[in-house]
Amino acid sequence: MRITIGLLLTLVLLVGLSPSSHATDATPAAATHPTTAEWDGIGKELGVEGVLTDAVYTVTFLRKDLEVHTDDGEIPSGLLKHEFQFHRCDCGKMNVAGQFCVVEYESNDVIDALRGGMMKVASVAPMFQGEHPRMMIVRFQGSGGSQQLAKTLKRALEWTGEARMAPATKPSR
Repeated sequence: MRITIGLLLTLVLLVGLSPSSHATDATPAAATHPTTAEWDGIGKELGVEGVLTDAVYTVTFLRKDLEVHTDDGEIPSGLLKHEFQFHRCDCGKMNVAGQFCVVEYESNDVIDALRGGMMKVASVAPMFQGEHPRMMIVRFQGSGGSQQLAKTLKRALEWTGEARMAPATKPSR
């Protein structure tokens, strides 16, 4: 009798864990594979066209507004970039992970903008040693609707570079 109950429990567990019983498999294929229009919408919101590779849409912003130096000389602008990678998870949500390359004085404002959009800050760390100005990398992740994620990133971008220095616009009456 004990062997039979043990076998029955094992079968129940195996059937309960089989891939065909997962709720994520019931997600329609259209929900897990974003359309070109959705990718284009992200790029349009951010103002830069991204690159789609292996179901990951990557948007990159070079920091051409900076001159960063170390004892060894100038850091090429190609190393100074924000990079965001979007992908759809099996649950149907859009996910984004990436990093901001910020001057130290920009970091708190970028973090506040990310957290304001319900994104998680994974880490904040120096980018180099002995550079001037002091550069930081802010790594983050978030999930939700593609437009909501792109709008949050756009708000955070407004705290960096030339956008940060732009005069504030007054709301129209």
